Amino acid sequence: RLNKCYVIPLNTSVVMPPKDFLELLVNIKAGTYLPQSYLVREQMMVTGKVEHVDQLGYFIYGLCRGRDTYKLERRETVLGIQKREALNCHKILHFENKFV
Repeated sequence: RLNKCYVIPLNTSVVMPPKDFLELLVNIKAGTYLPQSYLVREQMMVTGKVEHVDQLGYFIYGLCRGRDTYKLERRETVLGIQKREALNCHKILHFENKFV
């Protein structure tokens, strides 16, 4: 187990954010969020450690509290040459979640 959290900004081309909290609750109750499951493959790159996980919201804080948390960016948005050494490299798979 890696015991790490990786966070990314919401991809609004795949998941549209609710207009407000009431819309979120209505859609959750109706079961209309992500009615179809599909796989999105993107190359991501670790860009830095998140020091204050509590600022990422209640849900992410609950999942990542007590773990090393890192920000990810899509590979095409990272500028410049990023040279890093990977001594103990793990393959990380992303599985569809059931969280809302």
